[in-house]
Amino acid sequence: MPTLSQPYPISRLAWLLRRTPFWAQALALCAMFAIAGVVVLDDYGAHWDETYQRGTAAAVADYALGISEEPPGKDMHDRYYGVAFEMPLLLTERALGLQDTRRIHLTRHLLTHLFFIAGGFAGGMLAYRTLGSRWVALFAMLLFLLHPRLYAHSFVNTKDIPIAAMLLIALYMAHRAFRRDTLGAFLLCGICVGLAINMRVVGLTLLPMILAMRALDLWQASGKAERKNILASAGIFAAAALGTAYIIHPYYWESPLRFVEGVLVLSQHPNIHDNLFMGETYKSDAVPWNYIPVWFAITAPPVAMLLGAIGCAAVCWRAITHPLHALRDRETRFQVLLLGCFAMPVAVVIILQSNIYHGWRHMYFLWGPFCLLAAAGLRAIANNNAGQGRWKIGARMSGWFRGGGLRTARRALAYGAAGAGLLTTLTAMVALHPHQQVYFNALEDAITPGAPGNWYNIDYWELAQLQSLEYLLARYPDDTLRVWPTIRTARILPQEDRDRLITLDNPHAADYNLLHHVRRWALTKPWYVTGLYLHPRINLQNIPNQPPLYSIPAYGGDVASTVARDVEPYRAAYDDVAANGTPLARSDFDIYDYDGALYYLNASCPPPAPNRDALWIFLHITPVDLAELPAASRELGFENRDFQLRNRAAFFDGKCMHRQPLPEYAIARIATGVYMKGELIWRADINLAARAAAKSVYESIAAGDYGAPVAQSDFELYLSGNRLAYIKETCAAGDTDARFFLHIFPVDSADLPADWREYGFANLDFQFNDRGARVGDICVASLDLPDYTIERIRTGQFVSGEGDLWRVEFPAAQ
Repeated sequence: MPTLSQPYPISRLAWLLRRTPFWAQALALCAMFAIAGVVVLDDYGAHWDETYQRGTAAAVADYALGISEEPPGKDMHDRYYGVAFEMPLLLTERALGLQDTRRIHLTRHLLTHLFFIAGGFAGGMLAYRTLGSRWVALFAMLLFLLHPRLYAHSFVNTKDIPIAAMLLIALYMAHRAFRRDTLGAFLLCGICVGLAINMRVVGLTLLPMILAMRALDLWQASGKAERKNILASAGIFAAAALGTAYIIHPYYWESPLRFVEGVLVLSQHPNIHDNLFMGETYKSDAVPWNYIPVWFAITAPPVAMLLGAIGCAAVCWRAITHPLHALRDRETRFQVLLLGCFAMPVAVVIILQSNIYHGWRHMYFLWGPFCLLAAAGLRAIANNNAGQGRWKIGARMSGWFRGGGLRTARRALAYGAAGAGLLTTLTAMVALHPHQQVYFNALEDAITPGAPGNWYNIDYWELAQLQSLEYLLARYPDDTLRVWPTIRTARILPQEDRDRLITLDNPHAADYNLLHHVRRWALTKPWYVTGLYLHPRINLQNIPNQPPLYSIPAYGGDVASTVARDVEPYRAAYDDVAANGTPLARSDFDIYDYDGALYYLNASCPPPAPNRDALWIFLHITPVDLAELPAASRELGFENRDFQLRNRAAFFDGKCMHRQPLPEYAIARIATGVYMKGELIWRADINLAARAAAKSVYESIAAGDYGAPVAQSDFELYLSGNRLAYIKETCAAGDTDARFFLHIFPVDSADLPADWREYGFANLDFQFNDRGARVGDICVASLDLPDYTIERIRTGQFVSGEGDLWRVEFPAAQ
């Protein structure tokens, strides 16, 4: 009977797949990922940690190359972090002569992504060696590479992605070393473990676990030569691991004890951050015990969670039911090692209450071992003996089922379900591109219903701001754009785009506010509300409520949004202060007392720009009782509240406005003004006690208590009893700068103090700020005259070396 021939291309493909080495298939898959990575490379932004990491590597490189004689690490940021990955990035940058920030960041991102793919390759090879199935191994490899969050981070995260990849490489090298059992293999394994230790302190967990496995080999050794080889390989491995970790970390060179110091510091990171977790805000050193388990569970692809749980259960079951076999069989021991690499760090973090923030990115290294355990779970499902054991279900069936059809169907179903799970994850990644860093699975909605942005930190590195910037640059192609906040991701834009951006730390100075995850912004940046409170009309909490120009939606909320600043509240606030506040001084800035604070107003104030960074306003506050000063200020005799105008004022319509709250203690004097690059531009001295007296004098004059002026020139002079008052109704800046002279001629010269008798008058010269103050636009000064009988008074203003500006003389008795 004739039979249908099999389709030649399909059979040929199957034959090629069977004959092609697994490593070649894995490399081909890696090449596909690398090509895709190059295509989407510039879709991903940059973040602030890259600057710190690169700076650390630069300090180490300059010391190692003799450019700097100062040992790195004493003052540099993150001195305890190793540079095993950052140093190659920096050396590549220098070797290629890269100067432009865009090219530097794209090169760093490409190399980081390629290293991530290399980790996936090592994971696939390890799965193939331990599980013996190329399909399961390819699944493990794809599972690692297709974690949405890790994939997005694989371009930008040079902290957490390298250790995730390096841990898989070290595990593969460990398996290779045990399989080959040569000194060279253990030396290479030790070097890889040392590199992992240098990247993150978690690499230390590999050292005792691998040595414990080697100790079990020693327990099973049958001869003296074998024991000697095991001890030698264990010693070489340990020396290579610790030696590599020490040699490539220059901060430890001065003292090996710093290694212990670094382990202790990194196990409890000193930086404290706010975490939005399940709708509540926690400090990073006080997160709930389930912080890492929940984050891991709600951000992992569902197929991985299911198969990983099965794999963990299968390994535990084998270890519990056959403990001796688990101790003797290398492959089973290695599965236990993978389980330890996954479970032990989680247990340590929970027990020690480690400082954790930004989701679970500090523990991305868990993903590699978990993928291998998930692959083991898939293998267990595909190869179990259901139907062939005690119940012999398959034995009761004839034909195709007894011929292995049931097992084939089971494998096809298992592999098909795993493939469908990967395809579902890939679809989600494509839909989120390039914001896979905000991926959540369906379990998140089951735990905390609603938009994830209301419950968890989303885009904590603000990577989505790259798309916001690109939108603004495209919408306003000819404008210079002032945006808030200061955005590190702008460094990855082309130079012509960077030249059109001015990024600011002050939302009140920007034309456009780029907001990431509104709930987090409102919760974790309260200093923008308190430190930059400008007026009751201006509330930063209202910024997220404005209609966005552009937004990036995800999961029922916005990952990021862009709003144009509404200047109408600023105009109204400025007019309110100018109309209802009390002017204390007028110069480049009009200074008002209003709402329990000092307000600085300037009607001609250009918007902030990089070349105005040096413009500072000094503010020195002297209390009536110096004991009320903060301890750090008592030596100075005043409280220093200097501030940079660019970062603290609102800029709009060519104007600027700043509010400076006053302390609660009684204030005697306020000195303020502007300086730039050490040069004084203007200065105002406000004597609050003199201002209170001046206000009282002016009110008395207005009430007629002083009568008519006794003399008039630049200032009107009033005399009431022994008190002389100077009044100028429209007082401009500079009218009170010159010194006042006041000469008192008595009727009887014997009444003069001995020092003044040869002159024939008493000299009571004074500076305006010592005797007067501004009341609105009016300048008022007053002082008490001597008690003796006065014949006449001569007064005015003068400039030393130039003569009198004005002078009047009048009799004391009118």
